[in-house]
Amino acid sequence: MSKPILHGVKVLDLSHMYPGTLCTWLLAALGAEVLKVEEPGAVRSGAPFLNQGKKSIALNLKADAGREVLYALAKASDIVVEGFRPGVARRLGVDYETLRRLNPRLVYCSISSFGQTGPSVAYSAHDINFLALSGMLGIGREAGRRPLPPAAQVADVAGGGYPALSAILAAYIAVLRDGEGRYLDISMFDWTLLMVARYLMLDPPPRRSRSEVKREHATLAGTAACYDTYEASDGGFVSLAALGPQAWRLLCKALGLERFADAAFDPAETPRIKAAMRRTFKRRPREHWVELLRNRYGLSVAPVYEPEEVLQDPHVRFRKTLARRKDTGAVEFTPPFWFAGARKPGGRICRVGQHTGAVLKGLGYTAAEIRELRKAKAV
Repeated sequence: MSKPILHGVKVLDLSHMYPGTLCTWLLAALGAEVLKVEEPGAVRSGAPFLNQGKKSIALNLKADAGREVLYALAKASDIVVEGFRPGVARRLGVDYETLRRLNPRLVYCSISSFGQTGPSVAYSAHDINFLALSGMLGIGREAGRRPLPPAAQVADVAGGGYPALSAILAAYIAVLRDGEGRYLDISMFDWTLLMVARYLMLDPPPRRSRSEVKREHATLAGTAACYDTYEASDGGFVSLAALGPQAWRLLCKALGLERFADAAFDPAETPRIKAAMRRTFKRRPREHWVELLRNRYGLSVAPVYEPEEVLQDPHVRFRKTLARRKDTGAVEFTPPFWFAGARKPGGRICRVGQHTGAVLKGLGYTAAEIRELRKAKAV
């Protein structure tokens, strides 16, 4: 079997929040050797699977001896990922300029809320804040209702982890070409804006008044009847995306609502269409509509699952990306990178500082020196 894509690539993971740990988990899934740098005695937060396939060393970066270990590791690494607030890495002495002097080929990626420059760099923000600032929460709510955040870390993944991964891989290719390292500034807010750019670029953009939401062009925000969720007779919900004239006409035929076949995006007709569709969907259970609309008419329709239903979906069970272990009952996520019809298992979840001794020994530290480092609380 061929070696993993990133076999031999060494990554120093200085991140501790979801976007950075997601990025380095994906690098590990691609075959990179990821060493997680954590404070001695650190208590982790977030999903445990993000530490699969990594090693962990406990280092006190505020101690001179701890930083010296980090410097030795940086000399032998290809990639560094950090998620400190802007300015913190410099104060700790582990910023790009410092590490570049030790290793000019280093790809150094900083993931932060607002990037390294600009008037908001000192502010703290999390997923819901990016969705709010980007307009996503505002565009996506109905008139008179409070903005409801999605039950998913949208900005952390699509605005942080994924862009960082893409930039790192591109920069690493450039290093292989010309031998010059790169600094990458990933602003989660910048990348979250991309997800709503199609609305923000409208002239004029969607507006809101005190009493109503004016979102005539915000089709994907649930304003159009063809792109929304509907409740069935059993209390379940169906998600519907009948985009395009042909799909809309098929939907109207299936629901017996042919009178609306030419009015899919008519703002004057939308309230009447939605009311008629709500009444129609309430007449039969959820699975009836999925069978009719998806299986018979080939429309883009799917049930709105509860979490446990996701695990029982036939496609999820077949692909086994998300599956419950038979021995422990725990749900595990296998990185969905498929190469030549196969993929690499996620690996074991490392413990904080699990590999400290082995890593130090690999750097040439003697047993006595390691004991001294532990005594000084540098590791």
